[in-house]
Amino acid sequence: MTAKASNRQEKRTFRDIRKNLLKSLANGQKNINQLSSDSQVNWRTTRNHMIHLMGFGFARTVVNLPQVKIYEITERGMGAISRGKI
Repeated sequence: MTAKASNRQEKRTFRDIRKNLLKSLANGQKNINQLSSDSQVNWRTTRNHMIHLMGFGFARTVVNLPQVKIYEITERGMGAISRGKI
């Protein structure tokens, strides 16, 4: 095994990333950059996961301007976290 391979972190699954995003939103409304920082993934990946979460009704947009989107968790999203369904 090379040094590079041994230093590499295990890749997180989509489920892990989405769970982190919902947990972050459970603490209050956030924009993409805040969510990205909290979940430690880039903004584009964060945006794509938020599209998925909104499609399933786990999150929603509360501010939708051309340069700013602010998200919040829905009751369905809170339920998914508490039941471990995401």
